[in-house]
Amino acid sequence: MRKTVILLVIVVIALVAVSIVMVYSTSAIYAEEKFQDERFFLKKSLFWVGISIGPFILCSFCNYRIFKYLSLFLMAVSMGLLLLTMVGPFGHTAGGATRWLRIGPIGFQPSELAKMAVIVYLADVLSRKQDTIKFFFKSLLFPSLLVCVILFLILQQPDLGTTALVALITLMMFLVAGIKLTYFFLSIAGGVMGLAVLILKFPYRMKRVIAFLDPFQDPQGSGFQIIQSFIALGSGGMYGVGLGEGKQKLFYLPEAHTDFIFAIIGEELGLLGTFCVTVLFFVFFICGVCIAYRCRDVFGKLLATGLVMAISVQAAINICVVTGMMPTKGIPLPFLSFGGTNLLVNFIATGVLINIALRGNDKVVDVKPVKKQRIKLIPGR
Repeated sequence: MRKTVILLVIVVIALVAVSIVMVYSTSAIYAEEKFQDERFFLKKSLFWVGISIGPFILCSFCNYRIFKYLSLFLMAVSMGLLLLTMVGPFGHTAGGATRWLRIGPIGFQPSELAKMAVIVYLADVLSRKQDTIKFFFKSLLFPSLLVCVILFLILQQPDLGTTALVALITLMMFLVAGIKLTYFFLSIAGGVMGLAVLILKFPYRMKRVIAFLDPFQDPQGSGFQIIQSFIALGSGGMYGVGLGEGKQKLFYLPEAHTDFIFAIIGEELGLLGTFCVTVLFFVFFICGVCIAYRCRDVFGKLLATGLVMAISVQAAINICVVTGMMPTKGIPLPFLSFGGTNLLVNFIATGVLINIALRGNDKVVDVKPVKKQRIKLIPGR
């Protein structure tokens, strides 16, 4: 298991190193134009990496079972922060969505904490209800309703991508916990129908679906971003045009240093660069699955499953969006995209995974009250 931990740490270090280099490469011109400082985003990235190291080390060495006692607290705090984004003085709007709380120069995205809170809460609840997990109304109804409240609050920002991601993580944790397949497939069917309604109800979401099917129908509108992403990926060829030499980051590709950083990696480092990044995420996924599979503690197994799914599925969705395999959605690439809250939460998640790897096979002792037994006195003895 220690080899798995070492490999996981190497993967994260490699991803963060690529992130620092590529964030600077993709954002220098934009930062110079907007903030008169080409290193603006580089400095902020290094700041958040520095901030994240402490929680990462703490979560790696403190017993992960302490999260059991924090699950409801994290859910309550997440709901409170999500509600605060709807209040004028606290919520910060950018790109048509109010997803941030701003404290001075630091912006915080409550949905990232909510994602972590849902994983911890479900791991706690589902591990305690293993004896009745097959009965939906007895074991799963209340947890499902509580998660739906979180999903509703995230959807109000609006943030359909994170809502769908948290819902998918919830379903995967339910499946690993051992719910009936009937409930699982019914949940998927309900989720797909709900997603369809949310897309059809809002014209801008429908435009993204149409742009996904044929981006060249509206090359200057809804299809512009994905077309520029195609140009970036196609221009890179096998080995790329060279680090720092990309053209699409020069105000052609929107969100080049955040959601579409993978496209600039493809342009500057080529197919070889994108392949290496994809392999790093695949290795991360395999390491996480091994940790979850080998963990004997049910809470640890479910917690590891949720954490590895949160990072791996998010990476897969981002790569699919950038390469045109999914409709455009604002989901960052874990560890690589510029963004402080996402980076911090990913570091914490990795620290907890390492902790589960090191402690997941420890013997768990449940202290239960001993029943008093009456001693019968037999006469003559």
